[in-house]
Amino acid sequence: MKKKKKINLKKFIPRVIILVLLIVLIMFIKNIMFKEETNNVYDLSLIVDKEDITNSLQSSIYIDKDGILYMSMEDVKNVFDENIIYEESSGKIITSAYTKVGAFDLQNNLVEINSATVSMPSSIIDYGTTYYLPISAMSNIYNIEVYTSDKKAIVLSLYKELSTAKTNKNISLKKEPGIFKKTLEKIDAEKDVIFIEKAKKGWVKVLTYEGNIGYVKEKDIGEIQKKRTDMKEEDFTNKVADLSNSIEINNKTLTDEKVTDFANRKQIVEDVIKQVIKEEKFTININLSDVNASSENIERLIIELTPRLKEIGGCVVVTNNSLLSNEFLNKYNLI
Repeated sequence: MKKKKKINLKKFIPRVIILVLLIVLIMFIKNIMFKEETNNVYDLSLIVDKEDITNSLQSSIYIDKDGILYMSMEDVKNVFDENIIYEESSGKIITSAYTKVGAFDLQNNLVEINSATVSMPSSIIDYGTTYYLPISAMSNIYNIEVYTSDKKAIVLSLYKELSTAKTNKNISLKKEPGIFKKTLEKIDAEKDVIFIEKAKKGWVKVLTYEGNIGYVKEKDIGEIQKKRTDMKEEDFTNKVADLSNSIEINNKTLTDEKVTDFANRKQIVEDVIKQVIKEEKFTININLSDVNASSENIERLIIELTPRLKEIGGCVVVTNNSLLSNEFLNKYNLI
């Protein structure tokens, strides 16, 4: 019978101490890495048109006590309107989308939307380094619907495809397809979920109105109903450009003095809209021959004129161009 070897405590104890120290060191390093990782994660998350864009934001979003979603002006520029500006001369933030132009007066808490001026239900916040805009209160400009909860916000474009389905029973939203995967949310029966796409093995990817993206069994939801389809550029303008029957804006109007300030540009736009309706000429010819004005000011006029014309089915054409880049012209279909 073999004798049991005695443990050499002199050798064993130092080894145990070294092992414990290694474990403590590993846990310490992991804790540091975890803190660094979580410090980069936003407290609030934002989903825009079925995609979580939280990590691409420059600043964290803010949801006030009334459920109003706020975003920094830089993020609004990246997500909704790349042409949004703060115009120092007028003290306004000017934005546009589709058929609307909005000008927010920071001093009087008013907003001009196309031809109307109304009070802002929520104020713009001057954060010092940036402005925070109340996206929930701007839904009629960007044609969006906004849903907020304590930690999440959802923004859905009214001009993009949306399909929904109702749950057949109480179900769990899973992080990945599979009944044993992590549960993100419990969903009651007869609740609407937003369909994203079909996944593997009888699962579908959905978005809940609580702001969670995950997977449910296809058999646990009812028929997928298409609520709306994508709108295309041609859906806004039904008139074909016709230079032979157009309204011309030329060097008499296109001067820096007349197009530098928003109020002056707006007056030009209003006069054009009235003329279009009166004469039933739906093509506006921006004739840049002999125009002595900066390209930035001409671009601003076009950016603010185009949505208003879309609203009534009109269009803009640029002729005799000597100021604007081909990139700008192509972007706005001006040639």
